[in-house]
Amino acid sequence: MTANGTSVTPPVDFSFLNLYSIEEMSSKNPRRGVKRYHRAKSGRLESHALRLNNNQLTSIQGINAISYQVLEQPEKLTWLDLSFNNLASLSSDLSAFSSLKILYLHGNQLRHLNHVLTILSTLQHLYNLTLHGNPLQERKRYKEQIIHSLPNLRSLDFTNVTQTDRRKTRNKLDTTALYRRNKV
Repeated sequence: MTANGTSVTPPVDFSFLNLYSIEEMSSKNPRRGVKRYHRAKSGRLESHALRLNNNQLTSIQGINAISYQVLEQPEKLTWLDLSFNNLASLSSDLSAFSSLKILYLHGNQLRHLNHVLTILSTLQHLYNLTLHGNPLQERKRYKEQIIHSLPNLRSLDFTNVTQTDRRKTRNKLDTTALYRRNKV
Protein backbone atom coordinates (compact mmCIF):
# COMPACT_ATOMS: atom_id res chain seq x y z
CA MET A 1 0.00 0.00 0.00
CA THR A 2 1.09 3.54 -0.70
CA ALA A 3 0.70 6.49 1.68
CA ASN A 4 -2.67 7.40 0.13
CA GLY A 5 -4.06 3.88 0.58
CA THR A 6 -3.84 2.65 -3.01
CA SER A 7 -2.16 -0.66 -3.73
CA VAL A 8 0.98 -0.81 -5.84
CA THR A 9 0.56 -3.15 -8.78
CA PRO A 10 3.36 -4.46 -11.00
CA PRO A 11 3.62 -3.49 -14.66
CA VAL A 12 1.72 -5.77 -16.99
CA ASP A 13 4.63 -7.39 -18.80
CA PHE A 14 4.28 -8.46 -22.43
CA SER A 15 8.00 -8.03 -23.08
CA PHE A 16 10.11 -10.69 -24.84
CA LEU A 17 7.02 -12.53 -26.15
CA ASN A 18 7.93 -12.11 -29.83
CA LEU A 19 4.74 -10.11 -30.49
CA TYR A 20 4.40 -8.98 -34.10
CA SER A 21 1.16 -7.04 -33.62
CA ILE A 22 -0.60 -5.23 -30.81
CA GLU A 23 -3.64 -7.47 -31.30
CA GLU A 24 -1.62 -10.45 -30.00
CA MET A 25 -1.83 -8.94 -26.49
CA SER A 26 -5.40 -10.19 -26.18
CA SER A 27 -4.43 -13.81 -26.87
CA LYS A 28 -1.17 -14.02 -24.90
CA ASN A 29 -0.63 -14.10 -21.17
CA PRO A 30 1.70 -11.50 -19.70
CA ARG A 31 4.97 -12.73 -18.25
CA ARG A 32 4.94 -13.60 -14.58
CA GLY A 33 6.99 -11.50 -12.24
CA VAL A 34 7.78 -11.56 -8.54
CA LYS A 35 4.59 -9.70 -7.64
CA ARG A 36 1.24 -11.13 -8.61
CA TYR A 37 -1.07 -9.30 -10.96
CA HIS A 38 -4.32 -7.95 -9.56
CA ARG A 39 -7.46 -8.66 -11.54
CA ALA A 40 -10.60 -6.55 -11.39
CA LYS A 41 -14.03 -8.18 -11.18
CA SER A 42 -14.18 -7.82 -14.96
CA GLY A 43 -11.15 -10.13 -15.28
CA ARG A 44 -8.98 -7.36 -16.69
CA LEU A 45 -5.64 -6.55 -15.11
CA GLU A 46 -5.24 -3.62 -12.73
CA SER A 47 -2.05 -1.72 -13.47
CA HIS A 48 -0.90 1.73 -14.52
CA ALA A 49 2.18 0.39 -16.31
CA LEU A 50 2.52 -1.67 -19.49
CA ARG A 51 5.67 -3.28 -20.88
CA LEU A 52 5.72 -4.19 -24.57
CA ASN A 53 9.47 -3.89 -25.03
CA ASN A 54 11.75 -6.31 -26.86
CA ASN A 55 9.17 -7.61 -29.32
CA GLN A 56 8.81 -7.36 -33.10
CA LEU A 57 6.09 -4.68 -33.20
CA THR A 58 6.04 -2.61 -36.39
CA SER A 59 2.90 -0.65 -35.48
CA ILE A 60 0.97 0.34 -32.38
CA GLN A 61 -2.21 1.11 -34.29
CA GLY A 62 -5.07 -0.20 -32.14
CA ILE A 63 -3.15 -0.10 -28.84
CA ASN A 64 -5.94 1.89 -27.19
CA ALA A 65 -8.68 -0.61 -28.11
CA ILE A 66 -6.59 -3.64 -27.12
CA SER A 67 -5.64 -1.98 -23.84
CA TYR A 68 -9.33 -1.82 -22.93
CA GLN A 69 -9.51 -5.60 -23.37
CA VAL A 70 -6.47 -6.26 -21.18
CA LEU A 71 -6.35 -3.43 -18.60
CA GLU A 72 -9.10 -2.35 -16.22
CA GLN A 73 -8.40 1.38 -16.61
CA PRO A 74 -6.06 2.04 -19.53
CA GLU A 75 -6.93 5.74 -19.42
CA LYS A 76 -4.92 5.82 -16.16
CA LEU A 77 -1.82 4.30 -17.76
CA THR A 78 1.22 6.30 -16.57
CA TRP A 79 4.14 4.22 -17.89
CA LEU A 80 4.47 2.58 -21.31
CA ASP A 81 7.58 0.77 -22.51
CA LEU A 82 7.73 0.22 -26.29
CA SER A 83 11.53 0.09 -26.50
CA PHE A 84 13.43 -2.33 -28.73
CA ASN A 85 10.74 -3.04 -31.29
CA ASN A 86 10.62 -2.21 -35.01
CA LEU A 87 8.37 0.85 -34.85
CA ALA A 88 8.93 3.17 -37.82
CA SER A 89 6.15 5.60 -36.79
CA LEU A 90 3.76 6.27 -33.94
CA SER A 91 -0.01 6.07 -33.96
CA SER A 92 -2.28 8.86 -32.77
CA ASP A 93 -3.76 6.13 -30.52
CA LEU A 94 -1.09 7.16 -28.00
CA SER A 95 -3.00 10.41 -27.43
CA ALA A 96 -5.73 8.42 -25.68
CA PHE A 97 -3.33 7.73 -22.81
CA SER A 98 -3.68 11.22 -21.39
CA SER A 99 -2.21 10.23 -17.99
CA LEU A 100 1.03 8.95 -19.54
CA LYS A 101 4.08 10.26 -17.68
CA ILE A 102 6.84 7.88 -18.78
CA LEU A 103 7.30 6.64 -22.35
CA TYR A 104 10.20 4.50 -23.56
CA LEU A 105 10.64 4.43 -27.34
CA HIS A 106 14.39 3.84 -27.59
CA GLY A 107 15.81 1.22 -29.93
CA ASN A 108 13.16 1.43 -32.66
CA GLN A 109 13.19 2.66 -36.27
CA LEU A 110 11.56 6.07 -35.75
CA ARG A 111 12.76 8.50 -38.44
CA HIS A 112 10.37 11.46 -38.52
CA LEU A 113 10.89 13.65 -35.48
CA ASN A 114 8.19 16.17 -36.38
CA HIS A 115 5.55 13.42 -36.63
CA VAL A 116 6.67 11.91 -33.31
CA LEU A 117 6.58 15.32 -31.59
CA THR A 118 3.12 16.10 -32.98
CA ILE A 119 1.76 12.99 -31.28
CA LEU A 120 3.77 13.34 -28.07
CA SER A 121 2.82 17.00 -27.63
CA THR A 122 -0.74 15.85 -26.87
CA LEU A 123 0.54 14.05 -23.75
CA GLN A 124 0.45 16.93 -21.28
CA HIS A 125 1.72 14.89 -18.30
CA LEU A 126 4.69 13.30 -20.10
CA TYR A 127 7.88 14.07 -18.20
CA ASN A 128 10.20 11.14 -18.99
CA LEU A 129 10.93 10.13 -22.59
CA THR A 130 13.51 7.98 -24.34
CA LEU A 131 14.10 8.15 -28.09
CA HIS A 132 17.81 7.34 -28.40
CA GLY A 133 18.78 4.52 -30.72
CA ASN A 134 16.33 5.65 -33.40
CA PRO A 135 17.37 7.11 -36.78
CA LEU A 136 15.73 10.43 -35.77
CA GLN A 137 18.44 10.88 -33.14
CA GLU A 138 20.84 11.77 -35.98
CA ARG A 139 18.74 14.80 -36.86
CA LYS A 140 20.33 18.20 -36.33
CA ARG A 141 19.10 19.87 -33.11
CA TYR A 142 17.43 16.61 -32.01
CA LYS A 143 17.58 17.42 -28.31
CA GLU A 144 16.64 21.08 -28.72
CA GLN A 145 13.56 20.31 -30.81
CA ILE A 146 12.30 17.79 -28.27
CA ILE A 147 12.87 20.05 -25.27
CA HIS A 148 11.19 22.94 -27.09
CA SER A 149 8.17 20.84 -28.15
CA LEU A 150 7.67 19.09 -24.80
CA PRO A 151 7.97 21.79 -22.11
CA ASN A 152 7.08 19.45 -19.21
CA LEU A 153 9.90 17.02 -20.01
CA ARG A 154 12.24 16.42 -17.05
CA SER A 155 14.23 13.55 -18.51
CA LEU A 156 15.25 12.76 -22.09
CA ASP A 157 17.13 9.58 -22.96
CA PHE A 158 17.76 8.83 -19.27
CA THR A 159 19.37 12.25 -18.74
CA ASN A 160 17.83 15.07 -16.72
CA VAL A 161 16.66 18.12 -18.65
CA THR A 162 18.06 21.12 -16.79
CA GLN A 163 17.19 24.81 -16.82
CA THR A 164 20.51 25.34 -18.61
CA ASP A 165 19.33 22.92 -21.33
CA ARG A 166 16.12 24.90 -21.67
CA ARG A 167 17.98 28.23 -21.87
CA LYS A 168 20.42 26.86 -24.49
CA THR A 169 17.48 25.48 -26.47
CA ARG A 170 15.73 28.86 -26.46
CA ASN A 171 18.93 30.62 -27.53
CA LYS A 172 19.71 28.16 -30.34
CA LEU A 173 16.17 28.18 -31.68
CA ASP A 174 15.98 32.00 -31.44
CA THR A 175 19.29 32.31 -33.30
CA THR A 176 18.11 29.89 -36.00
CA ALA A 177 14.81 31.75 -36.44
CA LEU A 178 16.62 35.11 -36.64
CA TYR A 179 19.06 33.71 -39.22
CA ARG A 180 16.20 32.39 -41.36
CA ARG A 181 14.30 35.70 -41.22
CA ASN A 182 17.38 37.67 -42.27
CA LYS A 183 18.23 35.20 -45.03
CA VAL A 184 14.84 35.58 -46.75
